[in-house]
Amino acid sequence: MRMESATETAPRRPRLTATAESVLRMIATGAARVAAEPLASVPRRLLIVKVHGMGDSVLIRLIIEQLKKRNPDIDIGVLAGPATREMLTMSTELRVHSYDQKALSMRSAYSALREIRRAGYDAVLNVEQGSIAGTAFIACTGIPIHVGFVPIDDDPKARFLTHGVRFEESRSMWQSFVALSQIVDPGVTEVAQRLVIPPRPETERWLSEWWRVNIGGDRRENTVALHLGCGPGMDFKRWPIDNFVALAEQISREARRVTIILTGTALERPIIRKFLTVYRGRAVDASDAGNLERTAAILSSSHLLVSNDTGVMHLGAALGVPTVGVFGPASPRHWAPVGERAIYVYDTNVPCSPCVNNYHNRMPSRCANVDQSRCLRDVTVESVLTAARRVVLHNFLG
Repeated sequence: MRMESATETAPRRPRLTATAESVLRMIATGAARVAAEPLASVPRRLLIVKVHGMGDSVLIRLIIEQLKKRNPDIDIGVLAGPATREMLTMSTELRVHSYDQKALSMRSAYSALREIRRAGYDAVLNVEQGSIAGTAFIACTGIPIHVGFVPIDDDPKARFLTHGVRFEESRSMWQSFVALSQIVDPGVTEVAQRLVIPPRPETERWLSEWWRVNIGGDRRENTVALHLGCGPGMDFKRWPIDNFVALAEQISREARRVTIILTGTALERPIIRKFLTVYRGRAVDASDAGNLERTAAILSSSHLLVSNDTGVMHLGAALGVPTVGVFGPASPRHWAPVGERAIYVYDTNVPCSPCVNNYHNRMPSRCANVDQSRCLRDVTVESVLTAARRVVLHNFLG
């Protein structure tokens, strides 16, 4: 099978970040000394850094809940970006420091630095996989303990850490996050408890009305959420719409009284509309939910979620929703959904899959295979349906 070059990478970083990283690579010389032993005690005031990756932030939220449960007096703050802020903070009272890379300037960086310094943190748990500039920035806050990842490749990032865990491809990303967190609290485990996000009263009222209008009040109705998208610029990570349609039709034939709920954002409405023009069963567009808390409430009320490998997949799995993740460009060995009723399907043998690898900072922005998205087209409707039957809570799939 002929393939094109896979050298194209994700969109460039803002100029200020790119310049800072170039300078840091030149001046950060000398051997890095990074301790990997756990801290002598759990920090009283802890800053957690996760500014990129909504799916990552779901896993970090699971760790935050463990830390809070194990250490009731811990004071946690988060440095969050636009993609992670809502997930890290919904239904919590954590102190929040905002970071928007796209709007980054010298003024905003200095303001954020002062704000963090004033908070008086004892330690920082930096769960960003890369980012030399971000790691150096945190070092400027004066926080005495800086825990973070040490990249596989030779990288000056380690020189700005006091404690680190080197990436190991034998670990999943969840296991890597846990291993890093165990430096702060050795009692953090890979056994993830179901994430409970109590909705605010206004969200409960919204869900009740939305459900009444779109689903009805019949409790015998089976609801199946499908997440067709995969974030902006990541179309090559989407299972074909025709496959989602065929899956919904098969479920409708095997189960009675089924409503398909299509989750997504406003940017994903074109593919939702495409699904609705083809599918002849009962389906509801939920892309107007408006925020992640409402989407989480919808998912929590659904009997099954089938999703591409994206943040909603991780959210559904963490909430305890029976979840099937569809994989192709990324390896489920690294990114399988974490949850008591979560499963994945990865059925391809094409040599270019997986092409996404966070451990080596390999993040293509398109499929390099001439046979576009072949790895995902290898995933059959029947294999997804078989996986779904293994996790659903009652036998509505036959």
